Amino acid sequence: MRISMIRYGPDMYLNDQRQEVLHDASPLFGLLANETSTQKHSVHSLYIPPHWHRELEIFLLLDGSVRISVGDGLYKLQRGEGCFINSGALHSFQFSEEPVWFRSLLFDPGIVAGAPGSLFDTVYMRPLLEDGPAFLSFGKNPEDAEFFKAFEEAFCLCREEPAGYEFAVRWALSRISLLTKKKGGVISSRKVTDDAQDRMKNMLHWVEEHLGEAVTTKDIAQQGNICPRACQKAFQRYLHCSPTEYLQRRRIFAAAKRLSITDTPVTEIAMESGFSSPSYFSKCFKAEIGSSPTAYRAAAKK
Repeated sequence: MRISMIRYGPDMYLNDQRQEVLHDASPLFGLLANETSTQKHSVHSLYIPPHWHRELEIFLLLDGSVRISVGDGLYKLQRGEGCFINSGALHSFQFSEEPVWFRSLLFDPGIVAGAPGSLFDTVYMRPLLEDGPAFLSFGKNPEDAEFFKAFEEAFCLCREEPAGYEFAVRWALSRISLLTKKKGGVISSRKVTDDAQDRMKNMLHWVEEHLGEAVTTKDIAQQGNICPRACQKAFQRYLHCSPTEYLQRRRIFAAAKRLSITDTPVTEIAMESGFSSPSYFSKCFKAEIGSSPTAYRAAAKK
């Protein structure tokens, strides 16, 4: 059975290390095209939590606005802008509450690099993967026009899948990769950043596994082999919030997803999400989402 190249919706498959695994991608052509509109999905899709993937990602915002946290940087994109996110970079998306529409392409670097050790691998792709920027934005200036042209070509080909479309997609991705390498240059400190991100990935994985339990900053810090103070600084640097703020946000959005897809009582969801009481859960939920758990469930199930 042929696997569709387009995935609709924000849902991801994450392994134990917060790595996104592309179950929906074709095993013979390592690429997944995604199209999502927040008008068609629940409010919990407004936030995509920190994750990473070995694939390169190119992203195009067609409507709305988004804040993207990549490594220790925080970036904002407006309608009509796009970006590149490098392999292994820890990143998250916070979309605006206004209607948002975006497309993205996640692809195995080998599509462009070809055989390991080839000229395309050693001269072009390997330097981009190992020393290129973790994030690079593309705007409305003339020198970035090729990015949007190639993105549109690749996405339309994935949607229509004409005979031999893989060759044309590879050419479009090659142009984007070359443009990114030229524009982004080389970041000499990337290795240090990667080591720090590995500690963050370990801590985030542990948090995700213990959302329903009593968790302290000291508990989280131990997973990265650092002290609580260093843990505080790491979360502020990479996620722009404290460990406790991140934990509460993840609990709220995990609960929001359960509210939208199950009939589990609100009280049960509150207690299993790590909140001390249903009333406190409702207060925190409304502060984060903008409506009560009951009202949110009713709207999500319409």
